Amino acid sequence: MTTVRVLSLIFVSLVLLPAADVGAEDADAYRVELGKMTYRTYCALCHGMAPDTGLFADALKKPAPDLTQIAKRNGGMFPEERVKAIIRDGGVSGHGTMRLLSWERYFRQDTPPEHADEVIDNVTYYLQKHQAP
Repeated sequence: MTTVRVLSLIFVSLVLLPAADVGAEDADAYRVELGKMTYRTYCALCHGMAPDTGLFADALKKPAPDLTQIAKRNGGMFPEERVKAIIRDGGVSGHGTMRLLSWERYFRQDTPPEHADEVIDNVTYYLQKHQAP
C-alpha cells in the first residue's frame, strides 16, 4: 500500500468518522428539539412540561397521563406505533366525553400537509427520549 493510501485511511479514521458521529448526534438533538417545540405548543397545556404541571390539568375529568411513564406502563417498552396512532387519531376521554384531539388535523393546518407525519414522528421521538428510568 502506498504512503498516500495509508495517510488517507488514517485521515478518514481520525477526522471524518468522528465527524460523522457528531453529525448523527446533532441530527438526533435537532429532532428531539423539534418534537419538544411541538409538544410545548400542543401537548403541554394538559400534560405539562413536567408531570402534573399542565395549565388545564385541573379541568380534566381524568388526570392527563404522565407521558414520561409510557414505557413503564408498557412493561419497559415504548410502544412507538401506538403512541403515533393516539396522537394522529385521538385518544381516551379526559374531560367528560371529550377525547384527546386528533392532532393530525391541526398539524396539517400548521405545516405543509405532507409534513404532518414528520411532526407526529418528532413528538413521538421526543416522548421516547424523555421516558423515566
